[in-house]
Amino acid sequence: MSVKTFESKECIYCSGKGYFQLILGGSETCACCGGSGKKKD
Repeated sequence: MSVKTFESKECIYCSGKGYFQLILGGSETCACCGGSGKKKD
């Protein structure tokens, strides 16, 4: 299935990306979801 459905399953801190884009360049793994982009229950 290619259709993505977001039923509040994506991590709210990184918007489901799994990482944060840093202002100075580069990226940092989202500590909340561990880089998975999904919200932990």
